[in-house]
Amino acid sequence: DDDAAQFHLGGSWHMPSSEQIQELIENTTSNWIKLDGVNGRLFTSKNGKSIFIPAAGYAWNGSFDGVGSEADVWSSMLHASNVSYGQYLGFSSSNIDLDYYYRYYGFSVRGVIG
Repeated sequence: DDDAAQFHLGGSWHMPSSEQIQELIENTTSNWIKLDGVNGRLFTSKNGKSIFIPAAGYAWNGSFDGVGSEADVWSSMLHASNVSYGQYLGFSSSNIDLDYYYRYYGFSVRGVIG
C-alpha cells in the first residue's frame, strides 16, 4: 500500500529496499556531475553500468527546496518504531546519507524493477 512506484508503474516496479540502496552506496563509485544541464550523482558499478539520480531537491509546505544542490529519494523501508518516518537516500555534492525522515516530505521516488 505504501509503495508509490508500484502503485504508479505497476508490474514488477517497486521502490528500492534498504538493502538495494545500501548496495548502491557500497558497490558503486559515485561522482557529482552535471548531465544535460542537470546536477546530480552518477553511480557506476564495476561492470560499467550506471544510474544518474538528479538533484531534484524536495517539496515542503508548498515550495521546492534544494533543487540542483541535493536529492532525497525514498526507500521502501519504514522506521521500526515509528511509521511516520521513512528511510531515504540523501546526497549532495559532498556527502551521501542513508537516514530516516518524516514521510510527508515530498522526496523523490525512483522506481526499480525486478
